[in-house]
Amino acid sequence: MIALHQLSRVGIGTSRVASLGSRLSSDEFINLLTVATANGVNLIDTADFYGSGDAERLIGKCLKTTGYPFFVVTKAGLPYVHAPNWLSPLNQIGKKIKQRAGAKPTYTAAYLIDSVQKSSKRLGVEAVDAFFLHEPSWGDIANADSWDGLAKIRQQGLACYTGVSTNDYRVVEEGIRSGQVQLVQTSATWCSNNPIVALCHSQGIPVIANQVLQPYKMLQQLFGQQTTAIQRLNGLSNMSLVQFLIAAVLADQKADVVLFGTSNITHLLHNIESLKYTKSLAQHLPLISKLLT
Repeated sequence: MIALHQLSRVGIGTSRVASLGSRLSSDEFINLLTVATANGVNLIDTADFYGSGDAERLIGKCLKTTGYPFFVVTKAGLPYVHAPNWLSPLNQIGKKIKQRAGAKPTYTAAYLIDSVQKSSKRLGVEAVDAFFLHEPSWGDIANADSWDGLAKIRQQGLACYTGVSTNDYRVVEEGIRSGQVQLVQTSATWCSNNPIVALCHSQGIPVIANQVLQPYKMLQQLFGQQTTAIQRLNGLSNMSLVQFLIAAVLADQKADVVLFGTSNITHLLHNIESLKYTKSLAQHLPLISKLLT
């Protein structure tokens, strides 16, 4: 069992590995995991919503085949459709129809307990490593028994850790107060300050950052103009914009783990190499911030 303090500084997001048009075969995903584990990556992020359960199934199958040690975070609450295996290609069509029909997220205790049991079955484990509420707003859970649900999940040994994936400060605040949040996933970028991060760190709660590459398009032209100046800085030779965006979040202590999704091994290795820039980047961030604004 991987403890929270042993999590790698980068993790693999799987929102697209089982989606229509980007679905990976078992062999392709195993190759990705082989490279990841060989380079010290030990966290996978998924959800019942991703591929309507097919992402979890793919992860479970491949981890059982390889025996690789990964800490798997899964999430529940968003509406999805899960048809029998032979009809699984229809899941995503059904999910989109359900969403357009106005289906709302569900975070009741009964739903969460049922969801984590189904996720465990798809992942092929008795208990998931971490189970999160998936993107709840305060309005979604204000009158729900979500925290009781997470408490029961841990009491029944269905998850080792529980937490939330959200950008809603009040959800995180109440979750920490309830004692049912040991890990938080939220958005973080080098140029933004998410107050959730400060809250979590003040309480000793590790933060997993998503959407770290969001400023890429906005910065692409400007970074290109400043590439020579940036790469001349000590320790930053050959650093790309993608590597900067990943390393900067870690260097500025805006997260403990950074997530990125990719199905390309070359991209995976390129992103993992961001870690070699983290230490040097910490001292250069003020100057780079001036160059990129």
